[in-house]
Amino acid sequence: MKSTEILLTIKLQHMLFIDPKRVRLLKEIQQCGSINQAAKNAKVSYKSAWDHLEAMNRLSPSPLLERNTGGKNGGGTVLTSYAKRLLQLYDLLEKTQDHAFKILQDESVPLDSQITATARFSLQSSARNQFFGKVARQRMIDSRCIVDVDIATLSEPLQVSITTKSSARLKLITEKEVMLMCKAPWVKMTKQPLENQTNQFPVTIKSINEEEAILVFEDSGMEFCATITQPNQWEIAQQIWLHIDPEQIILATLE
Repeated sequence: MKSTEILLTIKLQHMLFIDPKRVRLLKEIQQCGSINQAAKNAKVSYKSAWDHLEAMNRLSPSPLLERNTGGKNGGGTVLTSYAKRLLQLYDLLEKTQDHAFKILQDESVPLDSQITATARFSLQSSARNQFFGKVARQRMIDSRCIVDVDIATLSEPLQVSITTKSSARLKLITEKEVMLMCKAPWVKMTKQPLENQTNQFPVTIKSINEEEAILVFEDSGMEFCATITQPNQWEIAQQIWLHIDPEQIILATLE
């Protein structure tokens, strides 16, 4: 596979603010506390280093450097808290760029869904069941906000129960993309459908072992993982019912 190098450049007021060379210079200053030594370490002249720093400071909303007059070495130059956060942001953006390029190479990832693409390469969770959908509607029942989420592979919406504060914090509106997570122990299995049960779907056991079963929706091929305690009462190809409590589904979204 060919190696890929993506160089991140940030401009402010249509002028170069920061790029890999300037990041290297700031990081060297952070390490050694001296512009002169940082320039040597970054393999640029002192004048070139100073010109870069001056250009950044002119554009920066906050100062990037400050003199440290104390200390056993008689002082030096240190980064401000803003400059340190700038370096952290730059590193974060570089990782995001790398994830984005990996997404481009994986044709199974839809590029019209920000949350799907982001979660695919950036989010790690202990929840075995992770799905994506869109908010269909919201309503209040017994002081809880019930969110109906349309998932393309399900015949009916999945209901999620959250607090009103959570709904407001997530800024949920109709058609907003969301991610749903459900741990395997929260997925229940029964041989017959239950009365007045929410989030109840017919499925077939695809595989099974002493700890868990993989349940598949025959129409869509969508799979759920469920933890089991009595493996002897279940068998492969058995048609059963899957149940998920609306309060045992975690809802996530992007701003």
